[in-house]
Amino acid sequence: MEYAKLETATLAHVDDSYYYGAYCRRCKHAARLSLEKLRGHLGDSFPLIKLKDRLRCERCRSRQIVITFLAPNQKTGNVATLFREPPRR
Repeated sequence: MEYAKLETATLAHVDDSYYYGAYCRRCKHAARLSLEKLRGHLGDSFPLIKLKDRLRCERCRSRQIVITFLAPNQKTGNVATLFREPPRR
């Protein structure tokens, strides 16, 4: 089975069996995002890779958001690997 990839997927390619979470670097709030609600607000053709730029923390309103995207076949993930960023220490 082939799963959607963050780099090429749109909201139409994924459902809530995927894990799409957000974490605020400023206040440490974390939440799982509802892909169904995102599709209703942004439309099916919105690219997943651009979603981070549209997010704001619901607690402190910061845009310092870290996204975690996991396909249904992935049990865990490392944000640095998923986004190809060097790990922060």
